[in-house]
Amino acid sequence: LLFLDEPTSGLDSITALDLLRTFHALAHAGHIIYQGPRKQAMEVYRIAGFPCPIHSNPADHLLDVITPPRNNPILGAAIISLEQQAAIDEAITKAQPPLDIDLNMGVNKRVAQMANLPRNPTWHTQVRILLHRTFQEQFRQKQIIVTSLVQTVIMAILIGTVYLKIGHTQKSIVRREPALFFCAVNQGVFGALMVINSFPVERALTLRERASGTYYASAYFIAKIVAETLIQIPVPIIFSSVLYFLIGFQATAGKFFLFAFFMLLCSLAATSLALLVSAICKTTDMSVTVLPLALEITRLFGGFFLAPSRLPKYFAWLDALSYVKYTFVGIALNELQGLTLTCTDADRAKYSCIESGEALIIERGYNYISIGGCIGVLIGYIIFCRIIAFLGVRFLKN
Repeated sequence: LLFLDEPTSGLDSITALDLLRTFHALAHAGHIIYQGPRKQAMEVYRIAGFPCPIHSNPADHLLDVITPPRNNPILGAAIISLEQQAAIDEAITKAQPPLDIDLNMGVNKRVAQMANLPRNPTWHTQVRILLHRTFQEQFRQKQIIVTSLVQTVIMAILIGTVYLKIGHTQKSIVRREPALFFCAVNQGVFGALMVINSFPVERALTLRERASGTYYASAYFIAKIVAETLIQIPVPIIFSSVLYFLIGFQATAGKFFLFAFFMLLCSLAATSLALLVSAICKTTDMSVTVLPLALEITRLFGGFFLAPSRLPKYFAWLDALSYVKYTFVGIALNELQGLTLTCTDADRAKYSCIESGEALIIERGYNYISIGGCIGVLIGYIIFCRIIAFLGVRFLKN
């Protein structure tokens, strides 16, 4: 008997070839002792002169007879005489007549089975099945989903109470812009942290399933994106609903829904950036290392610390890549357009008053782009990042 303990562990092609050659040599150096039904083995051994002792294990007796004696220095020497071998051959012939075996029977049966195998499901079926599986995996993590929703409500209440009812006075100017910027930063970071571990954790499983032809990379990617997006949508909506009226932004339906839409786009843009990083990076540790750098760049060039009109030209390309900036400018334009600010005589005596939101837009330089332009850039950013993420999932196989 040959026992192999994990024969494939650390087995390269050269070692595998040597192993097979060794097995081949061992097999050809041996002889068939018995081939036939299990119940007739003891009778064959008895006829050959090796009856099984009473109260002995037949399997042990079979091995004991053919095992070389320990005191024999030549293990390859014969262990039975020629007369015994002849008796064994005769007994085997009587007990088991020659069998007519079709050596191609197994091959033909396997070919017939493969011909009857069902074809691979269509792309749409793959997406549907993978979408169902992804939803099941997501809802198994109910605690994470509930925790993210509770965290969203808590952050919205905290931000809303810090900037509670900012009003329309001149002092509200220095509070309104930080509130808008903090909203953009919150959704721009929170969305990224939700999916940073998506692809590295599942990479080994998806590579194995794709290698076996289970599904296409595009079907897996679409199903994962759709499932995570549908689960993510309630977060910015809840955030906007709680925070918007606590702060006291313009209480009109159009401006509220546009604000919530920008929060959703910002969250999706952050998710897209995190998906891109996680698809390109091979491990979770690498993703967690790279993503904070990208998030810091988007916050630094978010349009609040340095107005777009005052930004040095050599940083223009980094400014263009900041989705936080387009979110901040978009919600700033949405909030400031049509806003009326009060100015008392005491205010006029101290400084020059800004009595309209449009004047503040011009002063800050937010008028270099429109609300529609901000929406278009964010949508383009989301699509671009997800295309690169798909290419990473499709072609980075190690």
